[in-house]
Amino acid sequence: MRLKRTRLRVMILAGAVCAALFAFAGSAFAASPTYPGGGSGFDEGTEGWSAGAASCMPAALLCTSEAAYDATTGNPPGSIAAKTTVTVNLVGFFKGTATWNSPRFTVPVEAITGAEVRLDRAFSPGGLVDVEPKATFTVTLEDLSAGTSTTALSGELDGEDKVFAAAAAPVAVVGSHTYRLSIDSTTAQSTAALSALSGTTNLRFDNVGLTVRSASGGNGSGGTGGKGSGSNSLSDRQLFALLSSGTSASPALLKGRRLFVKVGCPAKVGHACRITAQGLLNKHRPATTKRTVKVPKGKSKRIALRVKPRARGKVIKRKRLLFREKVHAGKAQATVYRQRKLIRQG
Repeated sequence: MRLKRTRLRVMILAGAVCAALFAFAGSAFAASPTYPGGGSGFDEGTEGWSAGAASCMPAALLCTSEAAYDATTGNPPGSIAAKTTVTVNLVGFFKGTATWNSPRFTVPVEAITGAEVRLDRAFSPGGLVDVEPKATFTVTLEDLSAGTSTTALSGELDGEDKVFAAAAAPVAVVGSHTYRLSIDSTTAQSTAALSALSGTTNLRFDNVGLTVRSASGGNGSGGTGGKGSGSNSLSDRQLFALLSSGTSASPALLKGRRLFVKVGCPAKVGHACRITAQGLLNKHRPATTKRTVKVPKGKSKRIALRVKPRARGKVIKRKRLLFREKVHAGKAQATVYRQRKLIRQG
């Protein structure tokens, strides 16, 4: 009888030790902290970001540029924007610039294993669509402690980039150093037009941040916070960040009436993902049926979506197509939009 009780106690103790080890592992692999302030979603304002210099030329166009906050547009709503407005007839090519600067933040002292700058960006040509304006942006990581700066991320957008899409790139950071992110943007006319030129372009940015990974997986002063921080459960925002980071989306293959796309579940999510995918003509107009699949963590699956008959003619003409992925992982859920290159076969 005593032997059985002793075995039972040993089993209970072993179970407690395993539970502690799993809890520690969950903490070690928690979502990496993002700076400044857990990442800038701009849900309720500029979150400490400040407008820098802005200019527009030539002056004969009555051209103006500004760095402005947009409370109604984003991913989800709320973003910072570089706006360029032209108010008279075409007499020359315009070029507008604007800058946004983040608040300062300090990376904690720890064994850093990697870092990444990421953001969501979208461009609306507004009433200037006839002159095919294009926008470029450059994200600079300033090391204020060392007095140096590095170009972290850049890109070019045109009238087809109206829906927010993610962009990311790796950077090097040093523990205990203080940093600041700057976004410099330029919007310029690319085609002459005989029609009247009047309107406003908007280059918007959302979910901007520097994510820092460390050997401990700690959550320093700029960490993500919110529910799930410090445990093996993710918050909605942490899941969204994991889904949005990394390489660009793989191409979509159009074969007859079906679109084949690959959807994936990041390993760091810690759970299998239930993903509902759908192709879109725009954010509110579906191009395909929906498909829901379960994908193990760290894996991907190729799925087929049937193109809707009314949308097929427009899909065939597209070079890229927008896709929406609604993802559930554990108790967290997030929706991401991805622009995919469209490849036709047969």
